[in-house]
Amino acid sequence: MDKKCEIVQDLLFGYKDNTLHNESQKLVEEHLKTCENCNKIFQELKEEENNISSEKKEIDYLKKVRKKINKKNKLLIIIGIILTIVVIFNICIFSYYYKQAGKLQVFLEDDITQEQMGEIESKILEIDKNANIKYYTKEDSLNEMKTKIENKELLSGYDSGNNIFPSYYIIETNIKDAKKIEENIINLQGVKKTQGAFNLNPYLFIISECLGK
Repeated sequence: MDKKCEIVQDLLFGYKDNTLHNESQKLVEEHLKTCENCNKIFQELKEEENNISSEKKEIDYLKKVRKKINKKNKLLIIIGIILTIVVIFNICIFSYYYKQAGKLQVFLEDDITQEQMGEIESKILEIDKNANIKYYTKEDSLNEMKTKIENKELLSGYDSGNNIFPSYYIIETNIKDAKKIEENIINLQGVKKTQGAFNLNPYLFIISECLGK
Protein backbone atom coordinates (compact mmCIF):
# COMPACT_ATOMS: atom_id res chain seq x y z
CA MET A 1 0.00 0.00 0.00
CA ASP A 2 1.48 3.36 -0.99
CA LYS A 3 1.51 6.37 1.27
CA LYS A 4 -1.32 8.13 -0.57
CA CYS A 5 -3.67 5.14 -0.23
CA GLU A 6 -2.92 5.00 3.47
CA ILE A 7 -3.78 8.70 3.86
CA VAL A 8 -6.97 8.38 1.80
CA GLN A 9 -8.17 5.32 3.71
CA ASP A 10 -7.69 7.23 6.96
CA LEU A 11 -9.90 9.97 5.50
CA LEU A 12 -12.63 7.67 4.14
CA PHE A 13 -14.83 7.81 7.30
CA GLY A 14 -14.74 11.61 7.26
CA TYR A 15 -15.41 11.64 3.50
CA LYS A 16 -18.39 9.31 3.94
CA ASP A 17 -19.82 11.50 6.68
CA ASN A 18 -19.03 14.68 4.67
CA THR A 19 -16.97 16.19 7.51
CA LEU A 20 -13.66 16.81 5.65
CA HIS A 21 -12.24 20.17 4.65
CA ASN A 22 -12.51 21.09 0.95
CA GLU A 23 -8.94 20.16 0.09
CA SER A 24 -9.10 16.81 1.85
CA GLN A 25 -12.49 16.15 0.22
CA LYS A 26 -11.05 16.81 -3.24
CA LEU A 27 -7.99 14.68 -2.50
CA VAL A 28 -10.15 11.68 -1.63
CA GLU A 29 -12.47 12.19 -4.61
CA GLU A 30 -9.60 12.35 -7.08
CA HIS A 31 -7.91 9.32 -5.55
CA LEU A 32 -11.09 7.19 -5.61
CA LYS A 33 -11.41 7.81 -9.33
CA THR A 34 -8.09 6.09 -10.00
CA CYS A 35 -7.61 3.66 -7.08
CA GLU A 36 -9.71 0.53 -7.35
CA ASN A 37 -8.65 -0.81 -3.95
CA CYS A 38 -9.51 2.36 -2.01
CA ASN A 39 -12.76 2.70 -3.93
CA LYS A 40 -13.66 -0.90 -2.98
CA ILE A 41 -12.98 -0.15 0.68
CA PHE A 42 -15.15 2.97 0.44
CA GLN A 43 -18.04 0.98 -1.12
CA GLU A 44 -17.77 -1.60 1.68
CA LEU A 45 -17.98 1.21 4.24
CA LYS A 46 -21.15 2.56 2.60
CA GLU A 47 -22.67 -0.90 2.37
CA GLU A 48 -21.92 -1.56 6.03
CA GLU A 49 -23.53 1.75 6.94
CA ASN A 50 -26.61 0.88 4.88
CA ASN A 51 -26.87 -2.49 6.62
CA ILE A 52 -26.63 -0.84 10.03
CA SER A 53 -29.27 1.71 8.97
CA SER A 54 -31.58 -1.09 7.75
CA GLU A 55 -31.12 -3.03 10.99
CA LYS A 56 -31.87 0.11 12.98
CA LYS A 57 -35.03 0.74 10.95
CA GLU A 58 -36.07 -2.89 11.45
CA ILE A 59 -35.45 -2.64 15.19
CA ASP A 60 -37.42 0.62 15.35
CA TYR A 61 -40.26 -1.01 13.41
CA LEU A 62 -40.28 -4.03 15.72
CA LYS A 63 -40.34 -1.69 18.73
CA LYS A 64 -43.35 0.13 17.28
CA VAL A 65 -45.12 -3.16 16.54
CA ARG A 66 -44.38 -4.44 20.05
CA LYS A 67 -45.60 -1.18 21.53
CA LYS A 68 -48.87 -1.44 19.57
CA ILE A 69 -49.28 -5.07 20.65
CA ASN A 70 -48.65 -4.12 24.28
CA LYS A 71 -51.22 -1.33 24.04
CA LYS A 72 -53.71 -3.72 22.45
CA ASN A 73 -53.05 -6.37 25.12
CA LYS A 74 -53.48 -3.80 27.89
CA LEU A 75 -56.76 -2.66 26.33
CA LEU A 76 -57.98 -6.26 26.06
CA ILE A 77 -57.00 -6.90 29.68
CA ILE A 78 -58.86 -3.78 30.82
CA ILE A 79 -61.94 -4.75 28.78
CA GLY A 80 -61.72 -8.29 30.19
CA ILE A 81 -61.56 -6.96 33.76
CA ILE A 82 -64.53 -4.65 33.16
CA LEU A 83 -66.60 -7.46 31.62
CA THR A 84 -65.69 -9.77 34.50
CA ILE A 85 -66.78 -7.13 37.02
CA VAL A 86 -70.05 -6.58 35.12
CA VAL A 87 -70.76 -10.33 34.98
CA ILE A 88 -69.98 -10.82 38.69
CA PHE A 89 -72.05 -7.74 39.57
CA ASN A 90 -75.05 -9.09 37.64
CA ILE A 91 -74.66 -12.56 39.13
CA CYS A 92 -74.70 -11.03 42.62
CA ILE A 93 -77.74 -8.88 41.82
CA PHE A 94 -79.79 -11.70 40.35
CA SER A 95 -78.73 -14.18 43.05
CA TYR A 96 -79.82 -11.74 45.76
CA TYR A 97 -82.99 -10.90 43.82
CA TYR A 98 -84.10 -14.53 43.48
CA LYS A 99 -83.24 -15.18 47.11
CA GLN A 100 -84.98 -12.11 48.57
CA ALA A 101 -87.65 -11.13 46.04
CA GLY A 102 -89.81 -14.12 46.94
CA LYS A 103 -91.20 -12.12 49.87
CA LEU A 104 -94.87 -11.23 49.73
CA GLN A 105 -96.51 -8.75 52.10
CA VAL A 106 -100.25 -9.29 52.67
CA PHE A 107 -102.09 -6.41 54.37
CA LEU A 108 -105.21 -7.41 56.28
CA GLU A 109 -108.56 -5.73 56.94
CA ASP A 110 -109.10 -4.40 60.46
CA ASP A 111 -112.17 -6.62 60.99
CA ILE A 112 -110.54 -9.84 59.78
CA THR A 113 -111.56 -12.95 61.72
CA GLN A 114 -109.47 -15.86 62.94
CA GLU A 115 -111.33 -18.09 60.51
CA GLN A 116 -110.40 -15.84 57.59
CA MET A 117 -106.78 -15.75 58.74
CA GLY A 118 -106.78 -19.55 58.92
CA GLU A 119 -108.11 -19.75 55.36
CA ILE A 120 -105.37 -17.39 54.12
CA GLU A 121 -102.65 -19.41 55.82
CA SER A 122 -104.06 -22.70 54.49
CA LYS A 123 -104.11 -21.34 50.94
CA ILE A 124 -100.49 -20.24 51.30
CA LEU A 125 -99.36 -23.65 52.57
CA GLU A 126 -101.28 -25.43 49.80
CA ILE A 127 -99.01 -23.72 47.29
CA ASP A 128 -95.75 -23.94 49.28
CA LYS A 129 -95.84 -26.09 52.39
CA ASN A 130 -92.38 -24.81 53.33
CA ALA A 131 -93.30 -21.13 53.08
CA ASN A 132 -92.25 -19.05 56.07
CA ILE A 133 -95.31 -17.12 57.32
CA LYS A 134 -94.86 -14.29 59.83
CA TYR A 135 -97.81 -12.41 61.27
CA TYR A 136 -97.50 -8.80 62.45
CA THR A 137 -100.25 -7.17 64.51
CA LYS A 138 -101.52 -3.61 64.14
CA GLU A 139 -99.36 -2.68 67.13
CA ASP A 140 -96.32 -4.18 65.37
CA SER A 141 -97.09 -2.03 62.31
CA LEU A 142 -97.38 1.13 64.43
CA ASN A 143 -94.13 0.44 66.25
CA GLU A 144 -92.38 -0.32 62.97
CA MET A 145 -93.47 3.01 61.50
CA LYS A 146 -92.30 4.82 64.62
CA THR A 147 -88.82 3.37 64.13
CA LYS A 148 -88.73 4.35 60.44
CA ILE A 149 -89.76 8.01 60.51
CA GLU A 150 -87.43 10.70 61.77
CA ASN A 151 -90.11 12.99 63.21
CA LYS A 152 -91.44 10.80 66.04
CA GLU A 153 -94.01 13.43 67.05
CA LEU A 154 -96.08 12.71 63.93
CA LEU A 155 -97.14 9.37 65.42
CA SER A 156 -97.10 10.33 69.08
CA GLY A 157 -100.90 10.65 69.16
CA TYR A 158 -101.51 7.12 67.90
CA ASP A 159 -102.00 4.15 70.21
CA SER A 160 -103.86 0.85 70.22
CA GLY A 161 -107.19 2.72 70.35
CA ASN A 162 -106.77 4.76 67.17
CA ASN A 163 -104.12 2.77 65.31
CA ILE A 164 -104.50 3.37 61.56
CA PHE A 165 -101.87 0.84 60.50
CA PRO A 166 -103.03 -2.61 59.34
CA SER A 167 -101.89 -6.00 60.50
CA TYR A 168 -100.10 -8.03 57.85
CA TYR A 169 -98.33 -11.21 56.88
CA ILE A 170 -94.80 -11.51 55.52
CA ILE A 171 -94.54 -14.64 53.40
CA GLU A 172 -91.07 -15.85 52.46
CA THR A 173 -90.96 -18.28 49.55
CA ASN A 174 -89.56 -18.44 46.03
CA ILE A 175 -90.56 -15.97 43.32
CA LYS A 176 -92.67 -18.44 41.37
CA ASP A 177 -94.73 -19.50 44.40
CA ALA A 178 -94.97 -15.93 45.69
CA LYS A 179 -96.68 -14.89 42.46
CA LYS A 180 -99.03 -17.88 42.64
CA ILE A 181 -99.87 -17.20 46.29
CA GLU A 182 -100.68 -13.58 45.47
CA GLU A 183 -103.03 -14.68 42.68
CA ASN A 184 -104.84 -17.13 44.99
CA ILE A 185 -105.31 -14.96 48.11
CA ILE A 186 -105.80 -11.48 46.67
CA ASN A 187 -109.59 -11.94 46.52
CA LEU A 188 -109.99 -13.78 49.83
CA GLN A 189 -112.05 -12.14 52.56
CA GLY A 190 -109.94 -10.19 55.04
CA VAL A 191 -107.19 -9.36 52.51
CA LYS A 192 -106.86 -5.61 51.90
CA LYS A 193 -103.97 -5.65 49.41
CA THR A 194 -100.71 -7.40 48.64
CA GLN A 195 -97.26 -6.13 47.86
CA GLY A 196 -94.61 -8.30 46.24
CA ALA A 197 -91.00 -7.41 45.55
CA PHE A 198 -91.04 -9.86 42.63
CA ASN A 199 -93.02 -7.28 40.63
CA LEU A 200 -89.93 -5.06 40.54
CA ASN A 201 -87.10 -5.17 38.04
CA PRO A 202 -84.04 -6.78 39.76
CA TYR A 203 -82.09 -3.52 39.58
CA LEU A 204 -84.98 -1.48 40.93
CA PHE A 205 -85.40 -4.07 43.66
CA ILE A 206 -81.77 -3.62 44.74
CA ILE A 207 -82.17 0.16 44.69
CA SER A 208 -85.34 -0.05 46.77
CA GLU A 209 -83.61 -2.38 49.23
CA CYS A 210 -80.69 0.05 49.59
CA LEU A 211 -83.00 3.05 50.03
CA GLY A 212 -85.09 1.10 52.53
CA LYS A 213 -81.99 0.39 54.61
